[in-house]
Amino acid sequence: MMLNLHHIAYPIRSLGPGLRVGVWFAGCRRNCPGCMSPELQPPESGRLVAVERLAGRLLDIDAPLAGVTISGGEPLDQPAALTELLSGLACARPEWSVILYTGYVMSEIEEDPERAHVLRMADALIAGPFDAASPQRHPLAGSGNQQVMALTERGQKMLEELPTSSFPLVDLGLGPRGAAMLIGVTQDATRRDIVNALAEKSGA
Repeated sequence: MMLNLHHIAYPIRSLGPGLRVGVWFAGCRRNCPGCMSPELQPPESGRLVAVERLAGRLLDIDAPLAGVTISGGEPLDQPAALTELLSGLACARPEWSVILYTGYVMSEIEEDPERAHVLRMADALIAGPFDAASPQRHPLAGSGNQQVMALTERGQKMLEELPTSSFPLVDLGLGPRGAAMLIGVTQDATRRDIVNALAEKSGA
C-alpha cells in the first residue's frame, strides 16, 4: 500500500513527551484559516512511499524513541495506509506511544468505520479544526477549541506527565529539499518571533 508522505523528523520533543519521531502526511481539504502548515495542504506537496518502506525507515532510527506523532496535512484522509503503518509499528515497537492529530471532530471520525478503526491504535488524539480566533490552551493543541483526548491508559499517563506550564516548545528541522522547518504547536506571532530571532542570529 502507498502513503502520501510529506516528511518525517526525529528526534523531536515538541509534539509529545520524550523523544519522538514525527510523521507528516501530505494533503488536507479543510483549508482552516490561519493554518500553521499550509504547505502541507496540497496533495502534490508529498510523495508516494510504500507503507512497508516507511515503517522500515522509522524502525531503523538509532535513537531511544518514546513513540511516534502523526500529523499533516490530514492523516485520517488516508486511513487504510495509516492503519497499516501503525499496525506494523505496534508489532515491532509495542512500547512506542502514538499521538494522532486530525482536523476532524470525534463525531465525524465515528461516522467513518475506517477512520474510527485508526483510533484503536492511538494513545492520544488531538482533534478538531484549527481556529485562529481561539487562543491556545494546551501545549499539543494549536487552538483552544481543539480537543486533547487520552484513548488508552498509556495516553492518560502520558498527558498527565506533559508539562503544561512550559509551552510552546519547538524543534528545528530540515524538510523536503532542505527547507528549514519550525516544528511545534505555536501561535503565528510566536512563530514569527522565533523565525525572526533565528534570522538575526544567523546574520550576526
